[in-house]
Amino acid sequence: IRGFYWGVDEKLIIYDFVPNGSLANARYRKVGSSPCHLPWEARLKIAKGVARGLAYLHEKKHVHANLKPSNILLDSNMEPKIGDFGLERLVTGDTSSKVGMSAVNFGSKRSTASRDSLQDVVGPSPSPSPSPSSFGVSPYHAPESLRSLKPNPKWDVYAFGVILLELLTGKVIIVDELGQGNGVVVEDQNKALRMADAAIRGDLEGKEDALLACFKLGYNCASPIPQKRPTMKEALQILDKIPSSSHYYGY
Repeated sequence: IRGFYWGVDEKLIIYDFVPNGSLANARYRKVGSSPCHLPWEARLKIAKGVARGLAYLHEKKHVHANLKPSNILLDSNMEPKIGDFGLERLVTGDTSSKVGMSAVNFGSKRSTASRDSLQDVVGPSPSPSPSPSSFGVSPYHAPESLRSLKPNPKWDVYAFGVILLELLTGKVIIVDELGQGNGVVVEDQNKALRMADAAIRGDLEGKEDALLACFKLGYNCASPIPQKRPTMKEALQILDKIPSSSHYYGY
């Protein structure tokens, strides 16, 4: 935050300018292309940057508690900046950290209509129970956050896992699907490639192990059981082992 303005009719918070907007509004480059048209290296860079930011927050004993694509801002080099830390409670006065539904969609034109993201590959879930997202609750909120007033770092880990899976698949992740893929994707490179966004499959030749590691991490982070989720420090260590192209400088 660079500054603020507090007037009778208007209250403003001043940030650095981010020319690429938010991850939720990642722009379309080609007609008919994937809503998330970012190349693999950009998606990996975003994932690493968000993980690094969350790990730093947690090291300082803070919890974001409202991580979602619209709060991930992208600068000219596609370096992510995590925004809106603590602002929801400031604006609404809601001390429960149960935040609004302003960005349930990953991309600006996405919706939960992309339910086929995992089911076509993994198969239908037997008699799925209603999920929080079925009732309009943000899919980035950990299930236990609906029952607790005290924010926990594991909430951020869950949100990061969902966002990572969306970066990999180019689809909105349905909560009901999270349990289906775990244990299937992480063992099979071919299924991981089929689940990957078609827009980046051409970038993944020779990088199947990296893709598999990212899918496994995403599912582990988005586990419905908080104790099974890694810490953000552990998640960052996994991502940092995946090499990034030294030739990728921006978007």
